Amino acid sequence: MLEKLIAIVLQSPIQVEHRWPANMDDDDRADFVAASSYITCTSTMKPLRNVWVSPESVVYKNGSLLTETLASKEQISYYRLRHLAKKIFVGQKITLHSQEKYLLATDSWSAGHFHWFCDVLPKLIGLGSSAGEFTLLLPDSNYTRNIAPESLQRLGLRFEDIVWMNERSFYFIKNLFCISKVSRSGQMHKGLMKELQQRFTQGCKSSNRRIYISRQKAKFRKIVNEEMLISLLRSYGFEILHAEDLSLEDQVSVFSSAQTICGIHGAGLTNCLFMPIGGKVIELRKKENGPSNVAYWHLADAVGHSYYYYNGIPDSDKPLVGKGCNLMIPVHDFEEKVLKVL
Repeated sequence: MLEKLIAIVLQSPIQVEHRWPANMDDDDRADFVAASSYITCTSTMKPLRNVWVSPESVVYKNGSLLTETLASKEQISYYRLRHLAKKIFVGQKITLHSQEKYLLATDSWSAGHFHWFCDVLPKLIGLGSSAGEFTLLLPDSNYTRNIAPESLQRLGLRFEDIVWMNERSFYFIKNLFCISKVSRSGQMHKGLMKELQQRFTQGCKSSNRRIYISRQKAKFRKIVNEEMLISLLRSYGFEILHAEDLSLEDQVSVFSSAQTICGIHGAGLTNCLFMPIGGKVIELRKKENGPSNVAYWHLADAVGHSYYYYNGIPDSDKPLVGKGCNLMIPVHDFEEKVLKVL
């Protein structure tokens, strides 16, 4: 029945209003005010016929880029020319089974913890039993191999099969169904995020744990005086964890027992999704005079947590997001402005 329709609306847009950070300073209001309210997207499932799909989840039809499959508009010039040429002349061409229905819900950012849980799963959660009609296309990365199947199973999403798209291949698909964004990346559909939270934490036992998520093992975006910060946090009862060392099962178990988590802007804070409603999320961030890195504020508030922040001292002019700068945290000031007001 689905293939007879031009497009199916999966999620209608809603108005989202966010509570202010619990410890917001008036000097930082400009960093949050423009992102405090927005409207989510109309998410549709659209059938596409006779298209090519790259392993980055970018779709081409008749040689033209379908820009709605990009993660951001800034990618248009690269994927319209250079990427397509590389796939045509270098990549291995694979034609998938013509009678199957393939589903695409990812983009080039999806093989990352935040984007998988906050961008991809909200698209898929509404499929329910109809997921079994489709073969799901997923980027073949270590992250998606380890996390995607288990997270889909926990949500009760059982697809006919999964095709792991190899980075050296280019896929021709006769019957593709493409799900569009529920919201712009970094913005949240509160209802869907709360539903994800409930499904992942069902049956978990809550506790009062305090957890600091270290990025010591990362290549970028670190706390340069982390030893001093950790010493302070331990005096306030915080445990120190490296989220990348944990399986999905362990992440759900650990963070569902947490009341407070703290960390620098990064994927580890995504695990506040697994905390029971009413938790506290502390993000160490950079003041950038505008709402350039508010995703974890949006996420924390969407699932019912109080959001706290602290603007560290950057070691360069780079933005914090992406492969950005490192931060120094003046520990005594941090203690006065955050820890003592929790």
